[in-house]
Amino acid sequence: MNALASIAAERLVGVTPYRPGKPPPGSMAGKLSANESGWGPGPRVVSALEKASRGVGYYPREDSLLAAVTQAYGVAEGSVLVTNGSDELCTLVATVFLGSDRTCVVGDPCYAIDASASLMSGARVVRVPLLMGAHDLDAMAEAAQAADVVWLPTPHNPTGVAIPTDALHAFIAKVPQHCLVVVDMAYVDFADPHYRVAPAELLARHPHVLVQKTLSKAQALAGLRVGLAFAAPEVTAALRSVRLPFSVNSLGAAAAEAAVREPAWSQMIAARVREGREALQCELDRLGVEYLPSQANFVLAHLDHERLREPLARHGISVRSGDDLGIPGWTRITVGWSPMMAELRRGLREALSTSTNATTTEGAA
Repeated sequence: MNALASIAAERLVGVTPYRPGKPPPGSMAGKLSANESGWGPGPRVVSALEKASRGVGYYPREDSLLAAVTQAYGVAEGSVLVTNGSDELCTLVATVFLGSDRTCVVGDPCYAIDASASLMSGARVVRVPLLMGAHDLDAMAEAAQAADVVWLPTPHNPTGVAIPTDALHAFIAKVPQHCLVVVDMAYVDFADPHYRVAPAELLARHPHVLVQKTLSKAQALAGLRVGLAFAAPEVTAALRSVRLPFSVNSLGAAAAEAAVREPAWSQMIAARVREGREALQCELDRLGVEYLPSQANFVLAHLDHERLREPLARHGISVRSGDDLGIPGWTRITVGWSPMMAELRRGLREALSTSTNATTTEGAA
C-alpha cells in the first residue's frame, strides 16, 4: 500500500461507501429501491424549471426560496438554511458540531450518512440498537448526556417506524442543552397525524433542535438535490459559514420554491403513498410475511432479497436488499404509483409461491 492509500485507509476507518438502489431491468417506474417518487414533480415545478433554465448563466440566488420557506413553515428567515440535499446538511453539522474529541449518538442500524459524516469528522459514534425497528429513546437519552449530537430520523430509514409527537417532545427534553438533536423529517409527509409535528413547534419548545427536511420525497425533487434546515439563528449561521458557495443550484432553488409555494401536488403524492402503503402491508399480511409497520414511503419486509430479485425482475421491478442497509434477511420496498404496485404484488405472490413449492418438493424428496 502506498503512502496516499495508507493515509486514506486511516481516515476512512468505519466509513462504508454509499450504495445506491439498483435500477430495474425495464422502465424506471419499476425502481422501488431508492425511495424516490414515481409521480415526479408537479406542473408548476416543471414550469418554474423551464423559466429558470434561461438564467443558468448566472450564479444562483436563494432569497426568494428562503422567503417562500419561511412563509410556508411559519419560521423566522434566520432560522432557515438551504443545502444541496439533506446529505450536505449532515456533513455541515458534523463539521461544526463534531470532531475528534466529540461524540454522537445514532440508532443501529442508522441512516448511513449520519454515521459516515460523523466518522469523517473524527467523532466517536455511539450506536444504540433499535427495538423492533424503533429508536430506543431511553437508551439514546442516556447516551446523549455525554454526547454532542444525536441523529434522530423519524420516520426512521431504513425501518419506516416513527416516533409519536408526545414521545418526541419528551425525548428532546431529556437531552442536555449542549447536545444538538438533529430530527430528520425526510418522510414525515407520509406519516399519520400523531407522528407529525411542525418545525416551528419544535424550535419554539427546544432551542437545541435542528429539523432536517428534504424535498426529494413528497416534493419529488430527488434529482435536483435540495434540503432544508430549521434551527436557532445562531446554529444556521454557524452552518452557513462552512457551507460551500452556491451549493444549491438555480434550477433546484426555482423548483423548490415552486413546490413549497404550491403544496397541493406533494399532498396528493403523500395521500397516494399512504393508500399504496396500506395495500402493500395488507398483501404482506395475506402472504404471511412479517414487516415493520411503516409511516414512510416504503415498507421493510422480512424477506430475503435473493428470493425476490429474479421474480420481481420479470415484472420490471427492483427493490432494496437489507444487506445494503444493515438489516440482512430483510428487503425494503418503496411505494410507487398504483400500476407498478399491482405488478409488485403479483411478483411477490409468484416469488413466495415458487419458494413454497420448491421447499415442498425438497421435503418430499
